[in-house]
Amino acid sequence: MSKPIFIFSAGWRSGSTLLQRMITASGEALIWGEAGGALDNFADALERYAQMLGPGGEHFKHGFGGNGAEQYQQLRLTGKDSVHKWVACLNPPLGTFLQSLRGCLEGSYGTPAAELGYMNWGVKEVQSGVDTARFVRRLYPEAKFVFLVRNPSDCLTSIKRRSWMGHHGNADPVTYYSNHWRRLAAEFRAADFGYRIRYEDLLGSPRIMDELVNYLGVSLPADFAGKSRVDWQAEHDQPLSFLERRRMLKVVGGEMEKYGYK
Repeated sequence: MSKPIFIFSAGWRSGSTLLQRMITASGEALIWGEAGGALDNFADALERYAQMLGPGGEHFKHGFGGNGAEQYQQLRLTGKDSVHKWVACLNPPLGTFLQSLRGCLEGSYGTPAAELGYMNWGVKEVQSGVDTARFVRRLYPEAKFVFLVRNPSDCLTSIKRRSWMGHHGNADPVTYYSNHWRRLAAEFRAADFGYRIRYEDLLGSPRIMDELVNYLGVSLPADFAGKSRVDWQAEHDQPLSFLERRRMLKVVGGEMEKYGYK
């Protein structure tokens, strides 16, 4: 079974693209770019199938179960005569959907990566949380997960300097991005699997880098961050204003401290 690598980052401008390029530079795994949270939709689809198949008296994320698994067993026992029975939530077994979703990701990511000469593959995301990571882990029990965070002050400053503040149509983008960072950072901190890393340690801690190499099982190039340059440029050099920083800290201050950020 494949052992893909998944990068889950706490929002935009957290260093996920650097880590994506760094792992890909090993030549051993191609890490594909983000898909706008598409993995969340796959995870939600499986949740809904599980609900429809589940017992009618059990409450799931989206409502009560539909007894679909029981109806499937009736179909197997009675064959075509099942049309005279209640089959409103009839669905194939959950394992069928797991296999199909795994095949979808393999065909979408694994096959193209192999065609490009990579033995392994992975995906990075900046919108997905631990629930989605757990879904992926059900598909790939041997997968590797990296949970990446960066000082939110630096994230928001970079977002502002790229003129992305209004991209999500929110009337208060500072609060929007701050809430996004806080939610994901808290989920990553509580995760009982994977490897959690700060962007700052990725750049400045040889010990952390050694740990990451050992966890991933790939040969990351030495000093990649110092040698590699991309064509990304800020549109201006404006810092966060006093009021923007104050609004940000109101949301993320407590979580920042738990990560050792001042």
